[in-house]
Amino acid sequence: MRIVNRLLAALLALAVIVVGALLIIEVVAARLGRKPALVHWHSAYAWAESTQWQQGSVRVAAVALVVLGLLLLIAELKRPRVSRLAVADDTDLPDDVAFTRRGVAAALRAAVSDVDDIRAAKVRVRRRSVSVRAQAGAQDSDAARALREPATAAARDRLRDLQLAAPPRLSVRVLRRSN
Repeated sequence: MRIVNRLLAALLALAVIVVGALLIIEVVAARLGRKPALVHWHSAYAWAESTQWQQGSVRVAAVALVVLGLLLLIAELKRPRVSRLAVADDTDLPDDVAFTRRGVAAALRAAVSDVDDIRAAKVRVRRRSVSVRAQAGAQDSDAARALREPATAAARDRLRDLQLAAPPRLSVRVLRRSN
């Protein structure tokens, strides 16, 4: 969401700069007694002067702006994606130490890949859960199922070694090697 916020802020800033520059140009042109320089605003001004607040077009525009404002507010109030997982307070590490999600994934991938007959592992770290998909070297389903417990134990031990403040729920799947 951080990138979207920055893009929206940049677009809004650009729009404010353009509108401000146009306003300055038009005010100077009007003070000098000339025609509108860039924007023919006299017709829009006449329409706004003759339009009442109760008219449908004004209400539709107001509702659209309120809905847009609410959507932006909801987007800002949404909890941010957890990018770091904090270390428990009872460790002898400083309070501000945390692991990145990518770092946790790399640690678990290395631990699961160290299990005999595991060829590769894909790890996905979320706020409250970690899912590991390991690929067995064997093509036999029974051999792949037998590797699930050692792979789970290796991942669980590595998670315990990381001493996270709120350890995520762990799920491990071992898939047999395909041809």
